[in-house]
Amino acid sequence: MLQSPPRRLLRFTAALGAAALLTSGCQRNHPTMSPEVPGSGEVGTTANTATSLELSDEQRAALKIEAVRTHDFVVESEAIGTISFDEDPAIVQAESNLLSAAANLQMSRKQLARVQSLGESNGIAPKELEGAIAARQTAAAALKAARDAVRALGKTDAELDHVIATGYFASSGTDGRMRWAVASVAETDSPRVRVGQNIRVKVAAYPDHWYAGRIARIYGTIDPNTHRLTVRAQVEDPTHELRAGMLATILIRTADSVESVALPTTAVVRQGDGSMITWVTTDRRRFTERPLTLGLQSEGRYQVLAGLEVDELAVTEGGVFLSNVLEAPPSD
Repeated sequence: MLQSPPRRLLRFTAALGAAALLTSGCQRNHPTMSPEVPGSGEVGTTANTATSLELSDEQRAALKIEAVRTHDFVVESEAIGTISFDEDPAIVQAESNLLSAAANLQMSRKQLARVQSLGESNGIAPKELEGAIAARQTAAAALKAARDAVRALGKTDAELDHVIATGYFASSGTDGRMRWAVASVAETDSPRVRVGQNIRVKVAAYPDHWYAGRIARIYGTIDPNTHRLTVRAQVEDPTHELRAGMLATILIRTADSVESVALPTTAVVRQGDGSMITWVTTDRRRFTERPLTLGLQSEGRYQVLAGLEVDELAVTEGGVFLSNVLEAPPSD
């Protein structure tokens, strides 16, 4: 006569069956992950296989998918700065010293000419003549030093000659619609900065507004302590919002705009190792991560130097969700 299985064995067998059923049910709701060999056109991939995700209809509804397009990126160098008075106080002081040095040289020349015209026959000792010559030489050296000091602050020789000839400072004031901004440009960016280049200025008091301007003067020396170059620019301020002393972010346009493959910043995911990726698809069902090489950033977009081509489909919103699913698939 056959004996019935022990009750403990029956309970264990039933538990195994329930666990298997629960596991199979959960897997139907998870995205499917399968290895996929990257295509030859994917710049920056390695020999390792990439992982693709296949999502359900509900999961895909949370994503935004768009075709990759190009964008005109403006080439700009960023500098820190301030809104300034009509003239740099250092230039005012330097020009004052220049005028004093020019006046002293003129006086020493007249004194030397007087001494030379009288000569020894009129009781002028050689020592007095030597003193007049030395005074003229000292005044000439002082004038040269004063010219160099003003030139280092961005003034041209023509402007210096005008100051000396007229006795008045070269006017650098602005009309009622303009203000001055002073930018501190990194030494590495200084070779690309030129007089006449367009700039954009933003201050903390008005964070949503950019003020247009143009470089008017570039100082002649690099600060040895900060290794930065001082640049002065005129900025349009028709509503008189800018005040001297305001801190400013200044962007200097150093080259023509560049048309390039672009992605919205929301489409780019930063990995734990600092690398950048995006998610691409060909059928809007299966998604593959793609490594990127990025360049400029402008108007909410990244310049893509390598990794994508125009018209490819990329996930522009929801890429972080896909990366999270890949790193830690959900479990019930």
